[in-house]
Parts: sequence; C-alpha cells; structure tokens
Amino acid sequence: MRPARVLLVGYEDQDNLGLRYLASRLREAGHEPRLTGFREGPAAVVDAARAFRPDVVGLSLIFQFYAPRFAEVVAALRASGLSAHLCVGGHFASFEPGRVLAGMPGLDSVVRFEGEDSLVALAERVVAGREWRDLPGLACLADDGTLVETGAAPAREDLDTLPWPERDDIDYASKALPMASMLGSRGCPWRCSFCSIITFYEGNGTRGRRRRDPQRVVDEIEFLHRERGVEILLWQDDDFLAGGPAATRWAHDIARELQRRGLSRAMRWKISCRSDEVKESVLAPLVDAGLTHVYLGVEAGSDDDLKRLNKLLRSDVHLRAGDVLRNLELSFDFGFMLLNPWSDVASVRANLAFLREFVGDGASAAGFCRMLPYAGTPAAARVAAEGRLIERGFDVDYRFLDPRLDRFYDWTLHGLGSRNAGSVHGTWNLLRLLSYEAHLDLPGHPRDEDIVDASRALIAESNELMISVTEQALDLIESGVEDLLDPELEALREVHAEGDARMVAAAQRQLARRSAGSARIHAVR
Repeated sequence: MRPARVLLVGYEDQDNLGLRYLASRLREAGHEPRLTGFREGPAAVVDAARAFRPDVVGLSLIFQFYAPRFAEVVAALRASGLSAHLCVGGHFASFEPGRVLAGMPGLDSVVRFEGEDSLVALAERVVAGREWRDLPGLACLADDGTLVETGAAPAREDLDTLPWPERDDIDYASKALPMASMLGSRGCPWRCSFCSIITFYEGNGTRGRRRRDPQRVVDEIEFLHRERGVEILLWQDDDFLAGGPAATRWAHDIARELQRRGLSRAMRWKISCRSDEVKESVLAPLVDAGLTHVYLGVEAGSDDDLKRLNKLLRSDVHLRAGDVLRNLELSFDFGFMLLNPWSDVASVRANLAFLREFVGDGASAAGFCRMLPYAGTPAAARVAAEGRLIERGFDVDYRFLDPRLDRFYDWTLHGLGSRNAGSVHGTWNLLRLLSYEAHLDLPGHPRDEDIVDASRALIAESNELMISVTEQALDLIESGVEDLLDPELEALREVHAEGDARMVAAAQRQLARRSAGSARIHAVR
C-alpha cells in the first residue's frame, strides 16, 4: 500500500494543535500530511488541493459558527473536480454528524471525537480502495440517506504515546517574539452548562482530565526553545489546574523541571484556569518558572447566573482570585457572558456591578458576550427542552424570557460598536494586548512600570465608560423605550463611540511607546 496523501484544513491563529497532532500521527504511520490554513473564502484551499492531489481532505471544524464557511469549502472542492474523500471533525461535527453531513452534501464522512487513530485507519482504507464505513469513530450517510454511526474509537489513555504535534512548517525564529502553543493534558472534570468539553471526551470514552508526564512535557518545551527559538508558551489546556491536589502537584513538577533545565529565565507562558483554583500557594511556584499571564473562566458575576451556568462557585471567589493575580503582578483577562438564556434584568445589573468591582481599577479589560447554546452542551439541551432553541441552518439562537433583554442585547451590538468585537481590532482585544505587553518581562523586552501604570489607568477609564453607558441603556430599555434609535439611546451610543475612539488612540500610543522602548513586540490574544 502506498502512503496516503492527506490535506488537513483548519482555522489557525495560534498553532492549531488539533490539526498538528493529526498530522504527526499520520506521518508516524507512514503517510504524507500537508496543512493549509483557512480563514475566509475557499480559493486557497482549492489551490492547495489542486497542487497536492490528496487522497483524503480533513476539515477541522473548531467553531460551530464557522460551519457555513466550511460548507462553502466543501462545495468549492467538489466543484473543482476533486474526487478525494472529504471528512470533517471537531466538537460540532462530532455531536451533530447528521446535521453536518446534510448541510455539506459533498462530505463523505465525519470523524467523531478524538481523531488521530480514526483518521489514520480511514486514510489507509481509502488509499487501498477498501470499505471504510465500518471503521469505529465515524459517521456517514447510507445510500438511502439515513445516518450511520459506528461505535467510538478506542481512546488514548496515555497521551504520551502520541507523537509531538507537527510544527516543521512554522518558522518561529522569524517572529519578533517567538510564540508556540502547548498542550499538557486533555479534558476537564467540571460540568459547566455552556461547555461541551466534558461531553466531547465522554463521547470518546474518556472522563475527567488526562495529563501527560511532566518530564516529557518539558522535553517538548526544551526542544521548542533550544531548537526552534520559542520564548512564549500558550498552554491550550482547557483548565491547566483542574483536578485538585494531584493537578497542582503536576503543574509544580513542570515548573520545577523548567527551572532545573534553565528554561524559566528565558521563557514566559500563559495558562487558563478557574477562579477557585487561583491561590497564591498554587501560582507562586509557576510564576517563578515563567508564568506571566492567566486567562480566567469567570463567565458571570451574578450569583444567580453562576448557578445557572453550573460554575459551582460564587462571585466573591472571582474577586479573591483577582486580588491574588494583582499581588503576584500578573496580567490577566477573562471570559464573561453578560447574558444567558435565563437572564433577567436583575442578573444583568448584578453582572455589570460585578465588572466594576472586579476590574474597575483597570487590572484587566472588561468586555462581554452572550451565551449561545452550542451543540453538545447541557445548556443547549435545556433550551431545546423549553422549546426556545432556534436553529437556522448551522446557527443557533434563542429569545430571552424577558423581551426587554432582546432589545437590550440588540442595543449592545449597535451601541457599543466594535468594542466587544472578536476581531483583533476590537477595543477589548486591543486593551487586552496592551495589558499583556505592559506586564511582559523577557530579555530584550523588559517590563516598564510607567507603561504598566499608564495602561491600567487607560483600561480603568475605558471599563467605566463601557459599564456606565451600558447601565444607562438598560435603565432606558427597562423603563419602556423600545426604539433602538431613540434619541437618548443614540446619545449614549455617541458618548461611547467618542470616548472609545479617544481611548483606542491612547492605547495605540502606549503600544508604540512600548515598542520603542523594547527590542521586540508581539500580540498574544
């Protein structure tokens, strides 16, 4: 059997480790993988397929809202005459294979849940011209259009049996500040209602969190630093500290090994975790080993919302975590859902008041989104059971229980402009970058306390503008204003737009000042 040529396609901002683990597993099995990034239209993917002539094309559908774009890619590949086997993987495809196959008619199969071994087996069957529909870990449509799902593929309990993710195509050394993504574990023991992580891995036959051996983790880090020039690590673990005392010991073992090998002096890293895991005794050894930034899964400040989201903590825990991060002089940012399907006016007010208390001092940039009930989450099941789940193609939506909140949410999209936008140019992301850059301390990129102070003052001003304008808009809408172009609401929008533009300009000046005082500057989002 000749090696299979497999074109792997996915969104890549930071290293897409999902694709890269697939690539390394394929290469380990003797096949020829090639990666191509995807962001906008399908033209680049079609060109890559024509040049590579793959036997299999694998699409990595990380985000459900990207599904329509991937449908365009599938259609364009088939229209170009490509006869290769087309498959797709990822959370959404794993939970809703029938919906994905029906919505992307050119697809042949869905690779469900963890796909390293399933994709190798599929590629080998395809290139050999053998039947593949009975392979575990797949879904496809029968000739009569019915959905066929095979059983789950055997899971890798020991993640260290997988080869390191393929990175040969990445030129880290050419970056001003070389940055790489890193994965020390898979899975999460928590059951937050808005999250599909635990249900994804349960579908794969694994529960909780599987952690790699600390020595082998640091072997990979040392290679990335000494051989590839990497200086910034972005841990992609869903929760770097999840798992109680055993997880803390694991994290501390990694920190000690980084120090023992002399890697803590020349490398900095960021992690994601929950607020109730943030304790000085837990984080201080990590800071000594290079931790510089923490992403907190805050999600809500209303105790009612935290209960609805099954976060299993109260808002005061978030506040204490913020104090610990300030004491350790770490930069941090956080996820926040101002609205969810069960929000009421009181919970929105509590969330806004929390934001002011939590980051009114500018320690972190405040921003927010609303919760969407994505496939595979308990929240989606609950909204559907209530008869409120709205599906439009691949998109999901809902109406709030209080119609005033529908108008309020629409106003936040209109009135706050690009502040909460997901693009790199949104004010929220710009301020997060400024905070990160101000705190970062590396050889050739020393921390500047004047810029730290200036950035905090600017972020505090921006946070207060956003919170106060949003509170006033909520007051007007609660009082009965229905027209989003009402003069008072329009005045609030203009106040925010004017102030936001001024603060964006100030943030850009601070970033330029930071760049001028440093040999390097880099964006970490």
